[in-house]
Amino acid sequence: MLSNQSGFTLIEIIAVLIILGILAAVAVPRYIDLTANAQQRALDAGIAELNGRETLQWADIKLSNTGYTTDAALFTSAIHDLGSPYTWSVGPAVGGGTLVYDGGATVALTRTASDSTSPGRWSR
Repeated sequence: MLSNQSGFTLIEIIAVLIILGILAAVAVPRYIDLTANAQQRALDAGIAELNGRETLQWADIKLSNTGYTTDAALFTSAIHDLGSPYTWSVGPAVGGGTLVYDGGATVALTRTASDSTSPGRWSR
């Protein structure tokens, strides 16, 4: 009696391996780029947080009884420690610093000084 054999042919297995190889060749580099891209976006979020803190501190000082005095006074009263996973390798200083995300991605920042009409701004 003939038995009914089921399974995959060699051609089908080779075709699947070729497709998996192509997917791996495309997906792995994209995954690596996604990690670096995510770290850069996290640094952008840190910059936005710094700008938000500067703006809130500037508005608080403007609304106080003493009003705006100097950029140095504003800078020293603002909180620049973003907490984990952010650290500063250089700075922060009145003119800028180097922000580090999770021990990997870094960005050199420049700080534009505040004045009586606008808060200080952090930028790349």
